[in-house]
Amino acid sequence: MARSPETHPASAPGRLETPAPLRSRRSALLGALAGLIGIGCCVYPVVLALIGLSSAAAAVDLANVLFDEWGWAFRSAGAAFAIAALWIQRRRARTCPVEARPSLARNALWIVLVGTATYAVLYALTTWLGNLAT
Repeated sequence: MARSPETHPASAPGRLETPAPLRSRRSALLGALAGLIGIGCCVYPVVLALIGLSSAAAAVDLANVLFDEWGWAFRSAGAAFAIAALWIQRRRARTCPVEARPSLARNALWIVLVGTATYAVLYALTTWLGNLAT
């Protein structure tokens, strides 16, 4: 037997609202993923070398080639992921009551800040590792 919307547990007051700390963590996680996708051209060869599937010199060479020729594609994919994540979060927020909706600006700020920080930290780390390998 189907439940009516009035008796469905998900429609109870307060059940649709996601707590603010959880929204911030979700936005931070999505921002970190966007940053990881954006710097993937440098991170993935390093991971190959760290797990032993490639030598350090080959990983540095591959990272340089990927960064020089395909860096724009990785950064564009990271930005597209961030925009898609923000759009999906905004669509989910529309199911909340108007007074309980999370701020689009706050979600966007979290995604951009964490994504940029992730990109910067991983860029610095991979550059440092590349200098050690050569």
